[in-house]
Amino acid sequence: MVALVGGTATAIFLLWPDAQPKPDENPPPPVALVDSDVDREQNVKADVYSDTGIPPEKLLERASVVSAVLRNSGDNPVLVTHADVRLSAAVTVGCDSGSGLATIQAQYDVKFPVAAAAGYVATRKMKYTLPPHSQERVAFTVGPEKHFAGSLPKVYTFTIDLHMDDGSKVTIPEVSYLSPLKVAQGFLDNAKAKRVRSPACLPQQARAVSRLVEGAARPSPELREFSEEFTRATAP
Repeated sequence: MVALVGGTATAIFLLWPDAQPKPDENPPPPVALVDSDVDREQNVKADVYSDTGIPPEKLLERASVVSAVLRNSGDNPVLVTHADVRLSAAVTVGCDSGSGLATIQAQYDVKFPVAAAAGYVATRKMKYTLPPHSQERVAFTVGPEKHFAGSLPKVYTFTIDLHMDDGSKVTIPEVSYLSPLKVAQGFLDNAKAKRVRSPACLPQQARAVSRLVEGAARPSPELREFSEEFTRATAP
């Protein structure tokens, strides 16, 4: 019976070649996103440039980490050529304290210009190879290319597209990310001491940050904690 069925199938393909199964002309890309998160801060290198002519000073700036676990199910290595970080929002948080002298330039993996707004795309070149049949983690820190002491923190909301050398891409879902964290802490210290030009703006800003966190798909842990502490600091 098995031989008869097999022979019949062969005969059908000879008479009607179009009936023979064809290889998939558009196979799925071998690289897939297994998991992603926005997690605790890590140290990144930064330089401080002063208006006084003092030589640059090295420091450690803190930053959240956006990471992705990628799986290459194919038989060949795949090269991740670049990452596009696409801003959907860049919101300045806080009330002006009126201070600021030195310029801090942090060496984040992805640096946004000071005036970057919704729709801006920052491209970071990569030369990262995923071996065949492997699963590996890539991570990014994000922040402004420079900021001034006494300046205000920002909440960046963005997605990251990882581009492969075969033309495919993997998208890390949207996150909302507080940066720079040192600036955020400085602002909280000023808010608690009411060292701002207009103290009446503090509770308004606290409510705005709270609404932002509530509406965010994936807020960073530091952003959630900043919002909670800011709300407590401005409570009547």
